[in-house]
Amino acid sequence: MRHRRTLLPLVTAIALVTAVLPSLAQPVAAATSDYLANCAVNVRSGPKIGSSVRATIARGTKVTASATVTGGSYSADCGGWVSGSTWLKIVAINGKSVSSLYGVSAVYAAKALFRKAPVTLTDFLSNCAVNLRRSATTSAKVKSVIPKNTVVTASATVTGGSWKANCGTTVKGSSWLKIVAVNGKSVSSLYGVSAVYAAKGLFRSMSSNGYIEGIDVSNWQGRIDWAKVRGAGKRFVIAKASEGIGYEDASYDRNKSGALAEGIAFGAYHFARPENDPIKEADWFVKVAGYQRGMLIPTLDLERTGGRGPKGLTNWTKAWLNRVYERLGVRAMIYTSPSFWRENLDNTAWFANNGYAVLWVAHWKTTSPSVPASNWGGRSWTFWQYSSTGSVPGISGNVDLDRYRYTSLAPVTYCAAALAAIALARLGEIGGPGAPARVGEVGAAWSAHCRGGAQLAPPEAAVRPRTSRGHPPTAAR
Repeated sequence: MRHRRTLLPLVTAIALVTAVLPSLAQPVAAATSDYLANCAVNVRSGPKIGSSVRATIARGTKVTASATVTGGSYSADCGGWVSGSTWLKIVAINGKSVSSLYGVSAVYAAKALFRKAPVTLTDFLSNCAVNLRRSATTSAKVKSVIPKNTVVTASATVTGGSWKANCGTTVKGSSWLKIVAVNGKSVSSLYGVSAVYAAKGLFRSMSSNGYIEGIDVSNWQGRIDWAKVRGAGKRFVIAKASEGIGYEDASYDRNKSGALAEGIAFGAYHFARPENDPIKEADWFVKVAGYQRGMLIPTLDLERTGGRGPKGLTNWTKAWLNRVYERLGVRAMIYTSPSFWRENLDNTAWFANNGYAVLWVAHWKTTSPSVPASNWGGRSWTFWQYSSTGSVPGISGNVDLDRYRYTSLAPVTYCAAALAAIALARLGEIGGPGAPARVGEVGAAWSAHCRGGAQLAPPEAAVRPRTSRGHPPTAAR
């Protein structure tokens, strides 16, 4: 998001990294590509029909090819008649090396019997300072040296030249990461090449933690190709809906329909202008966002004080959140940076301890975000915006990158969360004194809404001005 306060800087420690030249007995492998078999396929000792069959693999089998080669002609029925003379040089099958399976360095199969496998992107963190090279060998040109704790995104692991390095401890191997992004920014934009390579043993994986990757967007990102965003592995998006009173983000409706059409979980955020009346701002957000079953819960984006001190800003925030709760029956999440919360809301834990358990924290260039309000009441972060300069296929320019801490988005999905909340509120277990009575006043309306019944009627204050769309305030995002 824009209007960002200065966040904590990344502190890096540079370790000495030494490497040995690749062994002459082990040629450097080219970048590999993954394919899926369209039918049962014979894999052969050479690229021609007359070569001996090493195995027959089943439809859907994943193979890793180091090259395509021209060989003997072939024709086959594979869900349709295909022919050609291009063959895959296969070095792995379902992740197991051909050498371990068949005792040879490679086998061959007719390329027309396969389709390209979807690219799986995996994030890694550098354990020390690491050279990024033009190819998978220590003799290749160094394009850049990245510091410890840099996030890289790899599209594949390839076998290349041997390496050995001191990275906190001595490590060695011949596996390399094919890196397509660094700290969320594409390698092509950084270095002018499609990929760079680095010794895999100098990194640790970030994917084993079960995070779900996503983005947040606004009109600043322009038109977005949501199919490409989905293909890049982004599973959720939180889009700007409104700001203050009377401003609707010009891309919101388009972003909402486009993301939902591609099966990307979608939520809306409101950029707070605390100089305004909080009830009117909340009503405006509800009107613009058009909440429906299956969306991610709403977000209040707190980055401005509106001239209010900590007590006044805390009360303003309570009023906005309570109004959204009354209108939609769900407790919104709060987006903030650690420094903003500590400096402008006295690091209060009131929200964390009174039902607002979902924190979306903005903290860039770090491997673990700082979490305000006593680690948000001991609950830690739920969403983490870890970069403001990300690069994602389908989006021109920079975009914010986010992570969701758990493996299922169901707990932060509207209506699933709302219907659970009303049961607790009616029992008085959340929401504080008076919660059951307040829920009784509005519960029937939004409960019916979530269950597919009547729409929630907007109050008079939420009638949308005809001239607001596409005309942001002076400092609007």
